[in-house]
Amino acid sequence: MTGKKSSKTILVGARWILCALILLAMGLLTKPAIASSNRFYFASQYDWGSDRGFYVDVEDNSPDDTPCQLQSLKLILAVGDGKNWRFVSTVPKWTLGVSYRVKAVISPNSAGLWINDASVGQSVGGFVPAGGDLSVHDMPNWANGQADYILTEESFTIQSGAEKPLVMKFHTGQRPLPLVLFEPGIPAKHIPWKTASNQPLVIRIRFHINPVPGLKQCAPFIDRYGQCRYAHWPHKVHNNGDLKRGLQQEEQILHRWGMPPHTDPYGGDTASGWRLKATGFFRIVRRNGFFWLITPNGNPCFYRGVCSAPQLTWEATPITGREYLFQWLPPKTGPYAVAWGNGWGSEPGIHYLAFRTCNLIRKFGAADWQQKETQLTIQRLKVWGFSGDGKWDRIKGLPYVPVLGRAGVPILSRHPDIFDPAVRAKFRQVLASQISPHRNDPDVVGWSLGNEYDEIITTSEIQDILKMSGAVPAKRALVDYALQTIYHNDLPAMIKAWNLNAQTLDAVYNETINPPAADQEALRQYYADRYYHFIYKTVKSLDPNHLYFGFWIVPGWWQNQSDWDLIAKNCDVIGYDRYAMKFADPMFMKLVRSTDKPILCGEFSFPAWYDGLRGFGRYGVYATDDADSGRLYEKWTADAALNPYCVGICWFEYRNEPLTGRGPGHGPDLVYGEHYAFGVVDEADQPKWQLVDRMRKVNLIANALRLKATRTAGK
Repeated sequence: MTGKKSSKTILVGARWILCALILLAMGLLTKPAIASSNRFYFASQYDWGSDRGFYVDVEDNSPDDTPCQLQSLKLILAVGDGKNWRFVSTVPKWTLGVSYRVKAVISPNSAGLWINDASVGQSVGGFVPAGGDLSVHDMPNWANGQADYILTEESFTIQSGAEKPLVMKFHTGQRPLPLVLFEPGIPAKHIPWKTASNQPLVIRIRFHINPVPGLKQCAPFIDRYGQCRYAHWPHKVHNNGDLKRGLQQEEQILHRWGMPPHTDPYGGDTASGWRLKATGFFRIVRRNGFFWLITPNGNPCFYRGVCSAPQLTWEATPITGREYLFQWLPPKTGPYAVAWGNGWGSEPGIHYLAFRTCNLIRKFGAADWQQKETQLTIQRLKVWGFSGDGKWDRIKGLPYVPVLGRAGVPILSRHPDIFDPAVRAKFRQVLASQISPHRNDPDVVGWSLGNEYDEIITTSEIQDILKMSGAVPAKRALVDYALQTIYHNDLPAMIKAWNLNAQTLDAVYNETINPPAADQEALRQYYADRYYHFIYKTVKSLDPNHLYFGFWIVPGWWQNQSDWDLIAKNCDVIGYDRYAMKFADPMFMKLVRSTDKPILCGEFSFPAWYDGLRGFGRYGVYATDDADSGRLYEKWTADAALNPYCVGICWFEYRNEPLTGRGPGHGPDLVYGEHYAFGVVDEADQPKWQLVDRMRKVNLIANALRLKATRTAGK
């Protein structure tokens, strides 16, 4: 997801993957968005390519960017007979504020559709079921356009022949409409279901259609503590006294739990039974087939980090143009002035507000809130069994995983011209300015540069470079590489393969070049290898004592698998991000084994969605609640600790994202950017105890789990 998630960098996809409001899986809702097409499947079990199966859905399209209109909403029953698809389609005279009953019947020789017991269409022909699970409340991720209605489902029933029917009821009243506006989508359900080919299949659906309310009609949405006014849960903060009482209760819990025993300041295990020489820096060793991160004190450590701590004044939410969404906004002068900030670089004049900062000032007082919260964060992370910080922020005195930037280095298309001596010199200067002050800092676990897809060399940028002037060093270097390596210095052969008019090498440099795809890929890999090698060599020359993690590659979010191999050659430890329900699957492990290098996960998470009842978005990898999030963390961390290649993991992130989005963006919408409950503490600085308790339990045994696995491997 995810990058990336910081005040400076956005995770795309990922990540992910910026949050976009999508169809309500209880029904169909869309807020103003770019797309103008909606589709929601009440039920589907089909294989489109083989013309098998069925689906019942509603579909709507707008001819332009205007909202889809209720009068164009289609109800469709699709049936496949193994050779062709048949459709029963109708556009009824829908009415807002009315409940509807839909029945679909699919028999071996015909199919029919009814609304409120009235037949709206029949289709004669066969039916061949498709295998796989039955999907209920499903929607394509592209079907997130505008609409002027909300469709909420009340019940769903499906029955094959005389078999026991599957009945589902939906308690839509638990989710007030204003909360639906934050995140219309709810999870699709995939249910084991066998449809018989020689028995009638009967589907019954009940749903209700309402108009979409305006935001101002529901405003304000956000209370003075950054929480949704329409959301209710135990321990929600209602006044300043709740903040202070929460702090008192937390202090008691932290005191009762105490600091973990047998742990050095960097998360190393002092009771492991073995210790190496203290060098003052983190390093890697391999023992009985297991890679280990060794702390500056010489102790083995399976690193557990939390990204973005302490996050005192970010992430913030854009305010300009939508002030009415908020019940209270602080003055821009006085104690709360520090909570305000200007927008992203491309948004001058757009004001952002960090409600978390206001809450910390209320909690600790305006005089020394930063120092007190920082010290509390240090205590929290240590008591909770974490080794230190992860990416994106740092606290002095805790280990951290800094991400270098390349701002100020000229770029060609997406990346610097690494073949230009002047650019290389500037690049080195930019890196030195960030690295040199921390060259001897034992808290630096290791350096990295950039994040995720931002540092992937893409085919499109190679194409851009090959269209540039022959004076561009990168273009000349690519042509030279192709001539020498691909065409073995046979210039006429290269000219012919590239369909050029040139007769000399100088003329080739100045032509607009569009080589065959295979050549473009070879040039892309060459550029990437030289780019990553320059950075690796430069970082290590500036600081030979610290590790280098690369750029947090995301398996699958790349040009192709060669990108993993390319960065693996140019780092000490492969730093990667992976948002997945499991620590590893066979494909990932095949990738890891192929390079036989240590790995460290810089970001993973299972943000709770709370069934949509708190206003947060639903991330691609999510938990149902804090307890579920903790359960998933516990399993993920234990699996990582037992993996011979993994030397550490970092949870993303310390605090929840703002409900109205962390931006960038401004205008009339309710959410801009991500708004997920990633945090181990919420916007009011309250720990999520059901999550934290499970985190602490596995954190405290992570080193022991790995030590035992290492000893077993050595026998």
